[in-house]
Amino acid sequence: MYWVARKTHYLKGTVVLPTSKSTTIRGFIFATLSHGQSTLINPLDSDDTHAAMHACASLGARFEKQKDGLRVLSNGLPLLVSSDTINTGNSGITTRFTLPLLGLRQNHETPVILDCFDQMRARSMKPLIDVLRQLGMSIEYCRTENELPISVTGKLIGGDVEIEGTHSQYVSALLISLPCALRNSVIAVKNLNARPYVDMTLDFLTQQSIDITHTKAKAADYFTITGNQRYAPIHYLNTADFSSASCLIAAAALIPGEVAFHGLDCNSTQGDKKLLDVLREMGADIRWEEGVLYITGNKKLKGIRIDANAIPDLLPALAVIGTAARGFTEIVNVAQARMKETDRIRSMCDGLRAMGARIDELPDGMTIYESELKSAMVDGCDDHRTVMALTVAGLLAEGETPVSDSDAVCKTYPLFFDHLQSLGAAMSLS
Repeated sequence: MYWVARKTHYLKGTVVLPTSKSTTIRGFIFATLSHGQSTLINPLDSDDTHAAMHACASLGARFEKQKDGLRVLSNGLPLLVSSDTINTGNSGITTRFTLPLLGLRQNHETPVILDCFDQMRARSMKPLIDVLRQLGMSIEYCRTENELPISVTGKLIGGDVEIEGTHSQYVSALLISLPCALRNSVIAVKNLNARPYVDMTLDFLTQQSIDITHTKAKAADYFTITGNQRYAPIHYLNTADFSSASCLIAAAALIPGEVAFHGLDCNSTQGDKKLLDVLREMGADIRWEEGVLYITGNKKLKGIRIDANAIPDLLPALAVIGTAARGFTEIVNVAQARMKETDRIRSMCDGLRAMGARIDELPDGMTIYESELKSAMVDGCDDHRTVMALTVAGLLAEGETPVSDSDAVCKTYPLFFDHLQSLGAAMSLS
């Protein structure tokens, strides 16, 4: 079963966008680490957040549905792990955030197996595992070296460590767990990528009054963290997610009509809000009115150079936008996009080339030339963002464009196709 996109001549309507996966899962983790009752208003309902709820429940949290969100009850630290195996599905953020928390549990010398689904198993955890071993935890591979499942014992003691910043989730995982370690810690991070996601974690820590100092020197970031701290229950209102919205925003900018997007925060610190600045620079018609984002489509765009290091999740949408922009569009400094659910640089180059686009693949990005797209069967690579982006490309192309692995959108945006259809997109389920 897959969705087929067809040439769409007009989009019009209103969309209430899904909330942020990144803040929802951080909220679950902080609530689990705290003692008492937390409340999350408007959390995202998706495959990844379900995986996070399952993991947090295994760490001792209880979730109760409320009219406008979830109540989370926890006894805090030490965590009371209720299972000898925790499976985090295909959620990278859940897997990476959960691992160091296993060093904060009661009965820490009893092994717990951390496992996941096949797609996540293919994504290495070695840098984080190596650092956690230095911080006091014992971690052994159960089957294949550098691949989950792993067996975890030992306490998170703390100390001074160095880690590459290729994956911001490694850094956030350490920032969340180390305030609860036995000793003080210093994390030296070289070449930090996707910095806004670490800033998001720091915002949560600031709201918790956690004693942490962040300094920068040359190409490194240093985080000095006091140990033996505790988290308080949180009460968090979740807003819409610019990352999930990116492909709908791209469609609204490229296709005639006007779309109103509800739920986004015009003052948001989410890094992927930068998409609006990029589109404005390219010539798109974008405006805010009373907290609602309006985009009028089909303005002629011009190609620009985009440093996407801080916004790797925008690469698929930006690639499609580049096919409609005069001249050429360069997306650079985003090599980490190759280490997502799939190699997104490769998946987007392959998919758009199959549709007639002219693209030069680069080690750290791509150059996209203005191209007239044609219909083709394209591979979604079981990656939610590749599927969404190639679907939007199909709305620009003559004929029918089937996109494989369409159900991958359930990872972050289960209603993606419904929302496109509600705006008038020509699509059908095959």
